[in-house]
Amino acid sequence: MKNINTIVIAVGGQGRRISNDLRKRRITASKVFLKLNGKPILSHLIDMSLALNFQRVFLLSSYYEYELHSYLKENYSNNRRIIPIYGGKAGRIWGVPWLLFSIRQKLQKPFIYSDGNILYNQGILKKMKGVGVLRPTLANIVLSVKDLAPTHSRAILHRGSIQEINARLPQNKKMSGRYKGQQYCSIGLMVLSESIFSFIPRFAQKKDLDFVVSDIFKFQKDSIKGTIYYGNWLAVHTIQDIDKLGIKS
Repeated sequence: MKNINTIVIAVGGQGRRISNDLRKRRITASKVFLKLNGKPILSHLIDMSLALNFQRVFLLSSYYEYELHSYLKENYSNNRRIIPIYGGKAGRIWGVPWLLFSIRQKLQKPFIYSDGNILYNQGILKKMKGVGVLRPTLANIVLSVKDLAPTHSRAILHRGSIQEINARLPQNKKMSGRYKGQQYCSIGLMVLSESIFSFIPRFAQKKDLDFVVSDIFKFQKDSIKGTIYYGNWLAVHTIQDIDKLGIKS
């Protein structure tokens, strides 16, 4: 198959778990605008995507829409490959699945989805761009053993096959142990088939993409593939992450 030329980055969520802590520090913008090495996290993701020649970089936003508009105007005003999608009130109610569903006509081929609050090595993005998804696979999720994020799915792999998936499993809770294998965590980076919009009933009303992945696995296990990532990444979920990683406002 041809390389994937579309990436969708979620950049404007409410950030419920961290927003109060940010306000206490007089930080009013989204965590994707926090700076690492003098550059916003979002800039790192966009620049990486452009360097890998993605032809369309969709940015999904339902909160901080004014900030996103101003940021793009100041930093990427002449780049037509960057396409902001503003969800407004409906996006705030329904979240990422609704936003993706709203642009499904623009996603007629497999595409990459990335959370906007994580950074990974360019190599894994390049690999996913080339690997893609092959039928009957609907989702190829990137997995790692290093970060059991509470906002992502956790999976058990055995002999290269996913045996179990749980969404939003508490970090201090182990998976069922019904299957032998290594436990991994999804890091919020995946390749999705355009067929997901029709495969999952009420796709637009799903709470988040980790629940979509979990539902696909329940309906058709062979439709979920896992790609293991061995590199490092930065994940900003809590105020402790910001302190630990030395990220600046």
